[in-house]
Amino acid sequence: MTTNPPYLATVVIAIVLMVIGLSLEGTLFSVAALNQMVGDILATVGIAAGAELVGRVLIVLSPTLLIIGSLVRGI
Repeated sequence: MTTNPPYLATVVIAIVLMVIGLSLEGTLFSVAALNQMVGDILATVGIAAGAELVGRVLIVLSPTLLIIGSLVRGI
């Protein structure tokens, strides 16, 4: 099985997810405006999870997206 390099769009999406996740988790840095915007979106959609939990999920999702992008052709 050969691996494919992920597309640039996949890498950019993974980086954005990582930055949002790290900001929501708040250990390294926190961007208040970004946290407020994501919190408003979560409340509008009806997701009752805390921002820290969502941040941790995004931190895990980011490298997972890169791994899937390198294994599956066309992502």
